[in-house]
Order: sequence, then C-alpha cells, then structure tokens
Amino acid sequence: MLIALGALVGFLGFSPLFLSFRLARKHPSTSALSLGLYGLGGVSVSLVVLVVGLILCAVCARDGLVGFAIAEAVVFLGATIAFVVRRNGILKRGDK
Repeated sequence: MLIALGALVGFLGFSPLFLSFRLARKHPSTSALSLGLYGLGGVSVSLVVLVVGLILCAVCARDGLVGFAIAEAVVFLGATIAFVVRRNGILKRGDK
C-alpha cells in the first residue's frame, strides 16, 4: 500500500515540473532568464511535493518509509526521463 502511495506521490511530484515546461514553452519571451525561472519554479515546487510526501510518510508509517521513498524516486525520475526522451526525440528511428 505504501509503495503504491509512494508511486502516486512521485507522479504528483512530476506534475509541477511538467506544467512549468508547458508554461515556458507557451510564454512569448525568448529570454533565457524567463525560461530558466519557469524551470526553477517547477523544480522547486516538485521538490516540495516530494519532501512533504516523505515527511508525512515518516510521521504516519515509519516502517514503510524506505519502500515509499524508493517508489517515489523511481516514478519521479522515470517520468522525468520519459518526458525528456519523448520531448527531444532521442529514440526516433530513421534519423541518420
């Protein structure tokens, strides 16, 4: 049960990062500073969501903290890597 909750929190932690990428892409400014601030804001909010989830798990169910943390990290990193790979077209076939 805690592993599933960790996976859910990991996915919810990726959501602000995803939204900040979308907002930065739709913003009309081409300034690197404004795009960087969107990214920094998304990363900050994502880390807050992940840390709050870990703290709540530590307070409520200390026995399952390790499984929760591992599931949270794997899902968060997996979602981030999948998004970057898909967005940048790294695995496209036929590019030579």
